[in-house]
Amino acid sequence: MKVLIIEDEFRNANRLKKMLIEYDEGMQIEGPLESVVATRQWLASHPAPDIIFSDIRLSDGLSFDALDQVDSRTALVFTTAYDEYALQAFRYNGLAYLMKPVEEQELFETINRIRATLKTASNDPMASIGQLLQQLKQNDFKYRERFLIPYKDGYEIVNVSAVSHVCTEFKDTRIYLKDGHFYSISMSLDEVEHQLDPNRFFRVNRQFIVQVDSVEALKTYFGGKIRVKIRNYDEEEIMCSRDRAPLLKTWLNR
Repeated sequence: MKVLIIEDEFRNANRLKKMLIEYDEGMQIEGPLESVVATRQWLASHPAPDIIFSDIRLSDGLSFDALDQVDSRTALVFTTAYDEYALQAFRYNGLAYLMKPVEEQELFETINRIRATLKTASNDPMASIGQLLQQLKQNDFKYRERFLIPYKDGYEIVNVSAVSHVCTEFKDTRIYLKDGHFYSISMSLDEVEHQLDPNRFFRVNRQFIVQVDSVEALKTYFGGKIRVKIRNYDEEEIMCSRDRAPLLKTWLNR
């Protein structure tokens, strides 16, 4: 069985790989692919896999924008922490989904169910995928527009458009504004990432998310890494790994 993983978080992809190998050591696993662009290129140049495990939010957009190329004989499983609308759509259309963090038992049960379907189905098991993906892409996905932040004896409202970058410092998640102020929030960086528009925000590394208009320059660094310079934060050094550097440049160059 040939499997393709589409996932832009190394830890999630690595964990999924380990569980798939435990399920079947002979399973041929491709990926992970981290972006819409990379997924489109791979699907156009490789034979169709039996199963695709795909995150929804990728570094350069939604995976729906690439998965319209999927062969109708390929089973598609979303690994997601996405909104309730999408989950309802998956249930209604019979597509599989696994909530993150993916649990081993649920993963094994899903693969067993797909195998049984492939053996007994008289029609293509994913024949309606194109229609569903179009429906999901056309839906008005709502990303976070503002933060309501407790402050002193009340609350302050911070518009997402005012955010320069988001980072974790000393186990504290902080929103830094373009004017130099910052606020601490009671959310993890992963939670914040899933609520922000990927066209406007990019996860540079495990510690930083940057807003596109706040990126002043990119500086090449040793080993293929890139140093990201943020406007109004001259002392902040944000390092992008060699693996994520091409994704960052693609995100900015459009």
